[in-house]
Amino acid sequence: MTELQSCRRCGLAPMRTQVVTGTGSASARLMFTGEAPGKQEDLTGVGFQGSSGKIFDEVLAYLGLTRDDIWLNNAVRCRPTETGQKNRTPLPIEVEACRPWLMADLARVRPVIMVTLGKTAFYAVTGEPDFAQYRGRLYPADPPVFPLAHPAYLIYRRAALGAYRDDLDQLRDLLTTWNIPLNPPRPSRFSS
Repeated sequence: MTELQSCRRCGLAPMRTQVVTGTGSASARLMFTGEAPGKQEDLTGVGFQGSSGKIFDEVLAYLGLTRDDIWLNNAVRCRPTETGQKNRTPLPIEVEACRPWLMADLARVRPVIMVTLGKTAFYAVTGEPDFAQYRGRLYPADPPVFPLAHPAYLIYRRAALGAYRDDLDQLRDLLTTWNIPLNPPRPSRFSS
């Protein structure tokens, strides 16, 4: 962990407040991987805060999970920003620089399935650039990968809620098939 906290593998290091490491259960059977920390995550050191974090918590509630049931990390561990005000998509070189940390999480946690949140996370895990082709379906890998749109997608595209719910239903069915313990769904924006 100390090595990660002092990482200087890419140009994001000088701009960060702190490295945002993974959180949750180190024995989780389910790993969620997002894109990169935003401003709130950079300040708190915890992934998925703010508006995206609220939607992510609703995703978990709909699936019958909590943050304690999963391992949550990001493809990139430092906030990508040019000005400190606005986030940007991580560059491929930044994703590659952080890949060893992602692979270390994967080796340590050993999930049964990974859920990637957005195209950057999907690319970081699989090397596959065509996120849209695989979204909402199981991608064959070790472990298998289930790509979902990033929760922030719903902030800007509320009309996509139904399709997102369909993807979550597919994921819930897979988790049930693999005997991953789920609680009853809790009310959320995805509830019918």
